[in-house]
Amino acid sequence: MSDWRIELKRTIGRLKTHAGLTGAAAFVLLVASTVIFDCGSAGRWLKLAMLVFSLIMLAQAAHLLFDTALFRLALAHDSEQAGLEAIDTTLFSMGLREMPVQPRLLAPRLAGTARILRRQYVLLAIGVTIFVLELFDRGAV
Repeated sequence: MSDWRIELKRTIGRLKTHAGLTGAAAFVLLVASTVIFDCGSAGRWLKLAMLVFSLIMLAQAAHLLFDTALFRLALAHDSEQAGLEAIDTTLFSMGLREMPVQPRLLAPRLAGTARILRRQYVLLAIGVTIFVLELFDRGAV
């Protein structure tokens, strides 16, 4: 098995795991925030902030799963070049990107998913912070 296939398989596994964990965490934080806390003065704004950040986190998790699907598409091809062209063709046909003259290399694509993953964990930290602020607002801590 060639290096690009090994790298993509590792990335696919990592993205699926992180998307599932962060998506589940966003859902749990949102549900806990909704069920546990009533809307006080500051609580109303904290709940709204939790809703916004949870929805953004869930959208980011969906984006990571979409990238996973694109990488699986690339693995279905015999060569790295053909797989990357298939990703570009798919993104172009969906209207998400312009068709590049030459397909983007694998390394920048993987760097892009790493950026999304880092952003996801920053959002998770913000969500946990909002939850802790809700705890303080309700006097639970």
